[in-house]
Amino acid sequence: MARCAAEGDLRMMSCFSTASRRSFFFRNNEAARSSNLRLIIGRKHVSAAPKLPGSALLASGRTEDPVFKTDFISSEAPLRVLIAGGGLGGLFAAIALRKAGADVTVLERTANYRTLGGPIQLASNGVSTIKATSERLFERVHEVSRPFWDTASGIRDGLSGKWMFKFEAITELPVERNLPFSICVDRCELQGVLLEEIGSNDTVLLGSNIVRYRNNNSEDGGGITAILEDGRELQADVLIGADGIWSQVRAQMFGEPPGRKGASSTANFTGFKLYSGLPIFKPYYYADVGYSAFIGPDHYFVVCPDRAGRVQWYGFIKAVEPNTPDARKPKEYLLEKLKGWAPEVLELVEATEPLEIEVRDLWDRFPSIMRPWSDGHATLLGDSCHATMPNIGQGAGLAFEDGYELARMLASVRKRSQIPRTLNRFYYRRIFRTAAVQGLGRINSEAIKILTPLLPIRPLVEYVIGPILPFIFRLQFGYCYSFCPATMPSNDSKKMAASMRQRHKEEAEEAWTIAERKGIHIAGIANLHDDID
Repeated sequence: MARCAAEGDLRMMSCFSTASRRSFFFRNNEAARSSNLRLIIGRKHVSAAPKLPGSALLASGRTEDPVFKTDFISSEAPLRVLIAGGGLGGLFAAIALRKAGADVTVLERTANYRTLGGPIQLASNGVSTIKATSERLFERVHEVSRPFWDTASGIRDGLSGKWMFKFEAITELPVERNLPFSICVDRCELQGVLLEEIGSNDTVLLGSNIVRYRNNNSEDGGGITAILEDGRELQADVLIGADGIWSQVRAQMFGEPPGRKGASSTANFTGFKLYSGLPIFKPYYYADVGYSAFIGPDHYFVVCPDRAGRVQWYGFIKAVEPNTPDARKPKEYLLEKLKGWAPEVLELVEATEPLEIEVRDLWDRFPSIMRPWSDGHATLLGDSCHATMPNIGQGAGLAFEDGYELARMLASVRKRSQIPRTLNRFYYRRIFRTAAVQGLGRINSEAIKILTPLLPIRPLVEYVIGPILPFIFRLQFGYCYSFCPATMPSNDSKKMAASMRQRHKEEAEEAWTIAERKGIHIAGIANLHDDID
């Protein structure tokens, strides 16, 4: 669906889509200046030649490095952190921790990055967290994203396409609270910008799969040792499990069988299978809609215009159990399941090549409230401890919050012996908020299941709950936006967003022109409702 490339001195190509398996080049972006780091960022992968760490970590269970013999943390003996997982949460945590003075190494399991999912929403709380961590990173992220300012978002009738309820709070709250606006950013471009910010050639080690860890006693040098699949043992002061919903670090921490995924794991199947596509397309609402959720019988369909003339769509299709075999012909299956739905939905599925449709079961994991997600010198962040439904647009934002808060707390630690207590405090600092936001995502999903049978009496539903929904939406988005460590004057936010929208328009027009020259049909239906404003 989306492809990024960077090679040599890290000249990165901005993401571009494939429609009918044809590629479109839109523009080049200058990225990281480090000539020592070689990356290939593709639609499905990023590859880098893995290097053994230098002075930061020693590949042995016991080390003679003298800095590990002192309990005091200083610039000469900095805090040393291992992060298991080089996804968005792990990379951002590495940036935040380095800003706090730590010596960080990221262990990424794959030899080549696999980038799935296309564009993601990053709400104001996540964007604010980026700004509080690095102004340069904040500006670079905005160079490759699209703002939700001056757009309509909300819920639409999946059968007629008419708007039912709108989320004015998405754009109103940032103005009222002086926050940066929410954005839509392609996952692989965001990943590339984070790697650019990291820069150092020995910070991210690809092909480094952690299989277990060991909290060391003082005779072994203290701290914690990560044991990798290839036999290497890396010692540090802190190990952070940012290795996703199927986290190996979490499995050991909670005494679960390692390597379990899907139904054999302790994660929860949400009852939905997710289908997604990212075609080049020119719908009537491209410039005017942030995102819209079409609600229909048993299913819902989320649409979010992306950069460069593309439209991201997600089909949440009700499934009784996971691992059903309907992914063999996803386009045919979707068109059958969505028969009779609004033309705004069907035209996007039709515009997407079958091989470009990604399919996966949707799982989530409620944060543990019975025991902390810390174990000595090990802790967790992101999906490894609170995987959320994508319908609330908070997965990456919560992970960024975790990394920011953990870096802030570890920056105040003066002795290595204080680390276990600090990691335990980190859990208690984050558990309520992450549980609340994760719960909101699940509640939204369950509410949709309740709402869909009521669609035949839609006027009555709108009459009864319509007046209170704006209040409910403000409460939900207001809480999500309550973690905002950096503010931005609303006039500055609007000015930046206006510039982004102009760039967004120019990129789209260029992409559509190229597509039309190739003979690709990209024109959508006319607006049958005239109710965007």
